[in-house]
Amino acid sequence: MLDAVPSVLPVEDNLSDLLSRADTRVNSDGTWFRCDIGDGRSLHLLRLAGVDTNAPLAVVIPLDADGLDRIEAATRLLCFLMRRSVPPDGRLTERQRRRARRMLQAIDGRMSGASYREIARAIYGADRVGDEPWKSSALRDAVMGFVRDARAMIGGGYRRLLRRRRRK
Repeated sequence: MLDAVPSVLPVEDNLSDLLSRADTRVNSDGTWFRCDIGDGRSLHLLRLAGVDTNAPLAVVIPLDADGLDRIEAATRLLCFLMRRSVPPDGRLTERQRRRARRMLQAIDGRMSGASYREIARAIYGADRVGDEPWKSSALRDAVMGFVRDARAMIGGGYRRLLRRRRRK
Protein backbone atom coordinates (compact mmCIF):
# COMPACT_ATOMS: atom_id res chain seq x y z
CA MET A 1 0.00 0.00 0.00
CA LEU A 2 1.17 3.47 -0.81
CA ASP A 3 0.28 6.61 1.10
CA ALA A 4 1.56 10.19 1.03
CA VAL A 5 4.88 10.79 2.77
CA PRO A 6 4.26 12.35 6.21
CA SER A 7 5.37 15.98 6.38
CA VAL A 8 7.90 15.17 9.12
CA LEU A 9 10.00 13.12 6.66
CA PRO A 10 12.19 14.98 4.16
CA VAL A 11 11.98 13.76 0.56
CA GLU A 12 14.85 14.32 -1.88
CA ASP A 13 13.36 12.71 -4.99
CA ASN A 14 9.74 12.07 -5.84
CA LEU A 15 9.86 8.70 -7.57
CA SER A 16 6.07 8.34 -7.67
CA ASP A 17 5.89 9.79 -11.18
CA LEU A 18 7.64 6.62 -12.39
CA LEU A 19 4.42 4.73 -11.66
CA SER A 20 3.04 6.30 -14.84
CA ARG A 21 4.70 3.38 -16.67
CA ALA A 22 2.38 0.92 -14.89
CA ASP A 23 -1.03 -0.45 -15.84
CA THR A 24 -3.67 1.08 -13.57
CA ARG A 25 -7.16 0.36 -12.32
CA VAL A 26 -9.16 2.64 -10.02
CA ASN A 27 -11.77 1.61 -7.47
CA SER A 28 -13.03 2.80 -4.08
CA ASP A 29 -9.80 1.64 -2.34
CA GLY A 30 -7.65 3.83 -4.57
CA THR A 31 -5.50 3.25 -7.65
CA TRP A 32 -4.10 -0.21 -8.28
CA PHE A 33 -0.83 -0.44 -10.24
CA ARG A 34 0.71 -3.41 -12.01
CA CYS A 35 4.36 -2.68 -12.80
CA ASP A 36 6.06 -5.01 -15.29
CA ILE A 37 9.58 -5.61 -13.95
CA GLY A 38 10.73 -8.01 -16.69
CA ASP A 39 11.16 -11.76 -17.00
CA GLY A 40 7.39 -12.24 -16.66
CA ARG A 41 7.43 -10.70 -13.18
CA SER A 42 5.33 -7.81 -11.92
CA LEU A 43 4.71 -5.77 -8.79
CA HIS A 44 1.17 -5.05 -7.62
CA LEU A 45 0.59 -1.83 -5.66
CA LEU A 46 -2.27 0.19 -4.22
CA ARG A 47 -2.10 3.97 -3.85
CA LEU A 48 -4.73 4.69 -1.22
CA ALA A 49 -7.78 6.75 -2.15
CA GLY A 50 -7.38 10.45 -1.46
CA VAL A 51 -3.61 10.57 -2.04
CA ASP A 52 -2.63 13.26 -4.54
CA THR A 53 -1.30 11.69 -7.75
CA ASN A 54 1.80 13.93 -7.65
CA ALA A 55 2.52 13.50 -3.93
CA PRO A 56 5.72 11.76 -2.85
CA LEU A 57 4.74 8.28 -1.70
CA ALA A 58 5.55 6.12 1.30
CA VAL A 59 5.06 2.38 1.69
CA VAL A 60 2.68 1.31 4.46
CA ILE A 61 3.89 -1.90 6.13
CA PRO A 62 1.82 -3.34 8.99
CA LEU A 63 3.90 -4.67 11.86
CA ASP A 64 2.77 -8.29 11.72
CA ALA A 65 4.06 -11.77 10.88
CA ASP A 66 4.15 -10.89 7.16
CA GLY A 67 6.18 -7.72 7.72
CA LEU A 68 9.48 -9.16 6.48
CA ASP A 69 7.86 -10.37 3.25
CA ARG A 70 6.39 -6.91 2.76
CA ILE A 71 9.76 -5.26 3.38
CA GLU A 72 11.28 -7.45 0.66
CA ALA A 73 8.44 -6.42 -1.68
CA ALA A 74 9.11 -2.76 -0.84
CA THR A 75 12.79 -3.32 -1.67
CA ARG A 76 11.82 -4.75 -5.07
CA LEU A 77 9.56 -1.73 -5.65
CA LEU A 78 12.30 0.75 -4.78
CA CYS A 79 14.77 -1.06 -7.07
CA PHE A 80 12.20 -0.86 -9.88
CA LEU A 81 11.55 2.85 -9.30
CA MET A 82 15.29 3.59 -9.18
CA ARG A 83 15.80 1.56 -12.39
CA ARG A 84 18.06 -0.94 -10.67
CA SER A 85 18.06 -4.69 -11.08
CA VAL A 86 15.00 -6.05 -9.26
CA PRO A 87 15.86 -9.01 -7.01
CA PRO A 88 13.71 -12.12 -7.44
CA ASP A 89 10.83 -12.87 -5.11
CA GLY A 90 12.32 -15.43 -2.74
CA ARG A 91 9.09 -16.83 -1.34
CA LEU A 92 8.94 -19.65 -3.90
CA THR A 93 11.86 -21.70 -5.15
CA GLU A 94 12.04 -22.73 -8.81
CA ARG A 95 11.01 -26.24 -7.75
CA GLN A 96 7.94 -24.90 -5.92
CA ARG A 97 6.98 -22.81 -8.96
CA ARG A 98 7.30 -25.85 -11.23
CA ARG A 99 5.14 -27.93 -8.85
CA ALA A 100 2.49 -25.19 -8.67
CA ARG A 101 2.42 -25.03 -12.48
CA ARG A 102 1.94 -28.82 -12.69
CA MET A 103 -0.78 -28.67 -10.03
CA LEU A 104 -2.65 -26.10 -12.13
CA GLN A 105 -2.28 -28.25 -15.25
CA ALA A 106 -3.50 -31.32 -13.38
CA ILE A 107 -6.55 -29.74 -11.75
CA ASP A 108 -7.48 -27.97 -14.98
CA GLY A 109 -7.37 -31.29 -16.82
CA ARG A 110 -9.28 -33.13 -14.10
CA MET A 111 -11.99 -30.46 -13.94
CA SER A 112 -12.30 -30.75 -17.73
CA GLY A 113 -12.91 -34.50 -17.43
CA ALA A 114 -9.44 -35.85 -18.24
CA SER A 115 -8.29 -39.11 -16.69
CA TYR A 116 -5.17 -39.24 -14.54
CA ARG A 117 -3.36 -41.03 -17.38
CA GLU A 118 -4.33 -38.30 -19.87
CA ILE A 119 -3.09 -35.66 -17.44
CA ALA A 120 0.19 -37.56 -17.01
CA ARG A 121 0.64 -37.64 -20.80
CA ALA A 122 0.10 -33.88 -20.97
CA ILE A 123 2.60 -33.18 -18.17
CA TYR A 124 5.27 -35.85 -18.79
CA GLY A 125 4.77 -36.86 -22.42
CA ALA A 126 3.18 -39.95 -23.96
CA ASP A 127 6.47 -41.86 -24.31
CA ARG A 128 7.35 -41.60 -20.63
CA VAL A 129 3.84 -42.55 -19.47
CA GLY A 130 3.64 -45.54 -21.83
CA ASP A 131 6.94 -47.01 -20.63
CA GLU A 132 5.65 -48.37 -17.31
CA PRO A 133 2.59 -50.21 -15.93
CA TRP A 134 0.02 -47.55 -15.05
CA LYS A 135 -1.46 -49.00 -11.82
CA SER A 136 1.94 -49.10 -10.11
CA SER A 137 3.38 -46.04 -11.84
CA ALA A 138 5.13 -43.32 -9.85
CA LEU A 139 3.80 -40.87 -12.46
CA ARG A 140 0.23 -41.91 -11.59
CA ASP A 141 0.93 -41.23 -7.91
CA ALA A 142 2.51 -37.87 -8.78
CA VAL A 143 -0.48 -36.76 -10.88
CA MET A 144 -2.93 -37.82 -8.19
CA GLY A 145 -0.84 -35.82 -5.70
CA PHE A 146 -0.92 -32.77 -7.98
CA VAL A 147 -4.71 -32.95 -8.18
CA ARG A 148 -5.08 -33.50 -4.41
CA ASP A 149 -2.77 -30.59 -3.57
CA ALA A 150 -4.41 -28.33 -6.16
CA ARG A 151 -7.80 -28.98 -4.56
CA ALA A 152 -6.31 -27.94 -1.21
CA MET A 153 -5.00 -24.75 -2.81
CA ILE A 154 -8.42 -24.00 -4.26
CA GLY A 155 -9.87 -24.50 -0.78
CA GLY A 156 -7.78 -21.62 0.57
CA GLY A 157 -4.32 -23.14 0.85
CA TYR A 158 -3.04 -20.84 -1.90
CA ARG A 159 -2.35 -18.25 0.81
CA ARG A 160 0.61 -20.38 1.90
CA LEU A 161 2.27 -19.57 -1.44
CA LEU A 162 2.39 -15.92 -0.43
CA ARG A 163 4.16 -16.54 2.86
CA ARG A 164 7.70 -17.52 3.58
CA ARG A 165 8.22 -20.45 5.94
CA ARG A 166 8.45 -19.19 9.49
CA ARG A 167 10.63 -20.43 12.30
CA LYS A 168 8.68 -21.46 15.35
